[in-house]
Amino acid sequence: MSLHDSDCSPDSGIRIVRRSALFLPLALGAACVGARIARAEADDDVEPPCADVFSELSRDEFAAHWRSTGRRLSSAALAHDEIYAAQLAAWIARIPLDQLPRLDVGDRMPVSGLLAGPSWFPSPCIVVEFQMQPGAVLRPHNHPPQVVVTLALEGECEVRHYEVGADAPPCTVIDGTQFDVRETKRALLTPGRTTSLTRTRDGIHGFVAGESGATLLDFTCATTDDIETFSYLDIDPSPIGTSRDRHRARWIGKE
Repeated sequence: MSLHDSDCSPDSGIRIVRRSALFLPLALGAACVGARIARAEADDDVEPPCADVFSELSRDEFAAHWRSTGRRLSSAALAHDEIYAAQLAAWIARIPLDQLPRLDVGDRMPVSGLLAGPSWFPSPCIVVEFQMQPGAVLRPHNHPPQVVVTLALEGECEVRHYEVGADAPPCTVIDGTQFDVRETKRALLTPGRTTSLTRTRDGIHGFVAGESGATLLDFTCATTDDIETFSYLDIDPSPIGTSRDRHRARWIGKE
């Protein structure tokens, strides 16, 4: 099963790049790094640059960083979403995965192979956990007005991101009106890998679990109290015309 209810195997994505095109930038980069190392070794008092950015974060330290930045996001310009998302992904990479709070599912049974719910509330932010059985589908859906970084915790899954076209009505209009969406990203998520969306980029995402299932964590920060602008989408698997990444879609609501 796939996000389009059809074969979702990604294209090979293989590209042949002439080695000569890569040689000069790599050589220059290596030369610069070598020069910096030589200068550092020549001066025992020189502290290695950015040593602290690689250090492990405790759960409390991570939460403090995230809360502080999340509180500023609602008043920040849209262009700052990218800075926020990149910084959050960097912090996530520094916290041991076993320190992250987990969803207490109790005796709940999965619906269509999926269990989901909030697992952590470092206000004004929230973490939502998705436990997906093998082959389970988390349908494409939007997240305005939020910025979300999704972490693969266990297993593996395919993620696809989309952006809506200019002809799209508000997602609260559930009347069958069709509009264009463009697939902007497709990737395989395995433990420790992240993907993100912002208020202006890749704002729709959907997931298909692999053969061993998958567990995902959505690190979400809302920029308003609006909880109505959410909807799943029905996306036609057939591309529009000769396009490979554009499809027709319609909003189908929250159910």
